[in-house]
Amino acid sequence: MKYLFFISIFGFIVACGNKSEKEEQISFEDLVGETGVLEDKDTIEVKDSAVSVPQTKIDQFIVSQMSVFDTATVEKFHPIDRFSFNRRVKVEFKSREKVNYDEIEVNPRVKLHYYTFSDTAKTKNALYNWLDCFGEDCQMINLNQDTTGIKTPPIFAVVYDTLILALNYRCEDRNYNWNPFQDSLLSQFGYNYNYRLKVACGGPLTWGK
Repeated sequence: MKYLFFISIFGFIVACGNKSEKEEQISFEDLVGETGVLEDKDTIEVKDSAVSVPQTKIDQFIVSQMSVFDTATVEKFHPIDRFSFNRRVKVEFKSREKVNYDEIEVNPRVKLHYYTFSDTAKTKNALYNWLDCFGEDCQMINLNQDTTGIKTPPIFAVVYDTLILALNYRCEDRNYNWNPFQDSLLSQFGYNYNYRLKVACGGPLTWGK
């Protein structure tokens, strides 16, 4: 009995030791959460080779931009937040490259808002309500009708059947070339969108193909 007791204790110690030596595997979802971005204000960094490859287009796009931008979650309310979406991702991209703004240098930033919907009716409902109260002065915008002046920072948005992507820029970042960022976004999600709108700082608002 005494020998059996010591054998049992030794087996327990060995089992515990083996368990503690197992390598912890970190999935992409564990790293960035259900929304595809970190749940705090820290920069997303992918260093561990055990991190799995993101599967959704929005997650793939975020990871693809990490070599150029630092990323953080966006807490600020967006008008589309009010409507019934399936998934929402709101993330800020901050360029590591500085640009001149008046007499100072700034790091350009853009806020990406991503919303998916269960059907086209819900997508259109969110879009139309957003256009009914657009910009800082809650100005009504007509679909596919350009507007010369509107009080809002720069915006770029594309609308698909069940997806709305909206980019909110800052006026002070006008000297930064955002075209590669927008081109990468469209390459990821496709050019077969239904609507595209672009707003310069203070206007105009234009619709495009």
